[in-house]
Amino acid sequence: MIIDSHIHAGHADGLTASYTTFEDIATSLERMDAAGIDGAVVLPIDTTREADEETARIVAEHPGRLWGYSKVHQQRDKGQVAARLQYAVEKLGLVGLKLHGLPNREIMTACDGLGLPVLVDPENHPWGLQWAAGAYPGVDIIVAHFGSFLSRSQEAHQQSVWLARKFPNVYLDTSSVMIHSWLEEGVAECGAEKLIFGSDGPGIHCGPELEKVRCLGLSAEDEAKVLGGNIARLCGM
Repeated sequence: MIIDSHIHAGHADGLTASYTTFEDIATSLERMDAAGIDGAVVLPIDTTREADEETARIVAEHPGRLWGYSKVHQQRDKGQVAARLQYAVEKLGLVGLKLHGLPNREIMTACDGLGLPVLVDPENHPWGLQWAAGAYPGVDIIVAHFGSFLSRSQEAHQQSVWLARKFPNVYLDTSSVMIHSWLEEGVAECGAEKLIFGSDGPGIHCGPELEKVRCLGLSAEDEAKVLGGNIARLCGM
């Protein structure tokens, strides 16, 4: 089963771009069908409880094909993270957390207690994730974009590969990595069990992102891990 571990859907209040206004799940589903992608993890584009609820509704409309993550904010949700995530898991059926910026102790403690993986976009600064990974070995951390959206920082890619090699609970999300040699480096240094296919759709088309993984020339067993097996295991799908 091929699972895109990183697509966005729903509404937000920013009104500055599609990813702060509205991302249509229909666009991603149409592209998934064309590319032969079986399922996907849906991420909210806002950090509110209402955005989590919208994600749960989207997922419920496509049972067995979509799974959803919650999304919180380090400052705005201070003191409420545990309650927010407990609601997301127990009432909404969400299976992970998406975060922009590095996690704090409140977030990691909540994820640890609920058994949630956390997909972190470190915004070109993944180095600080080593302390979260070391302090919370029971929390699986997925580094979005190998640490740098559109490969804007090769230093961030290098740091992310180091983190995934050093820490058993750190994984690498392949979405929007534009310099293909870093995907090759990730496999060579960390093994296929540490890479997780994602597209960052619908802004990034899932079809070409899928072909980037196929171009790695992995064995059928290793390719299956990257394209769905790893994320299915981490999220208990």
